[in-house]
Amino acid sequence: MRKRSLSTDGRQLYLDSSEFRSRKWYQRLFYNLFSTDYDERLFDVVNKSRLSTRALCAHFCDPKLSLWLDAAIYNTINLIIQQKSDYNFFLDVMIASFKKYDHQTAHLMYLVLTNTALDKLNIKKPKRAAANLLRLANVYGAPSYEKHVHFWRSVRSDSVLPSVIAFHNFVRRRQFMKRFLDAQEAIDFMEIYKYLEYNKNDILPVYLD
Repeated sequence: MRKRSLSTDGRQLYLDSSEFRSRKWYQRLFYNLFSTDYDERLFDVVNKSRLSTRALCAHFCDPKLSLWLDAAIYNTINLIIQQKSDYNFFLDVMIASFKKYDHQTAHLMYLVLTNTALDKLNIKKPKRAAANLLRLANVYGAPSYEKHVHFWRSVRSDSVLPSVIAFHNFVRRRQFMKRFLDAQEAIDFMEIYKYLEYNKNDILPVYLD
């Protein structure tokens, strides 16, 4: 019989040991090998932001909602002003949140990163910023946000979280125009989130300060 090569022996040893490893074990292995502190920070912020969005949706009719949304934009802009290097981080939060269907966080980051207050800082922006910001601008359809609200008629999963900012502004504009049926339809969309599992304490302090 032909002797097996060292590479064949090694491969078999690997396969033998693999029989006792779960998929989660490999996920943890690759995560530990390739993740960085930056990745962990990004992962943490994106996931906490998603929980925050879920809780925020459930409080859509809270009288303080306008104040919360304004505070979030103002406070996040101030964070970037204080630490200019964080522009890239918030851009990554926007992109990752959008991919995870957290439209509130993605939209918030878009409004922050395109705010004129940042223009004076002379921040060097990565090349990928322009394309991603333009993409989100097209998705939400400011200033009416009708495009985003109408998109919700086709959503069939509660894993897709809406932009509270877009819905809030849509309702206010429609009420001002006395188009109350349109406004009520948007409110009805948001009412659903009151009946899903959430914790008000998950709303990030950036909204409430």
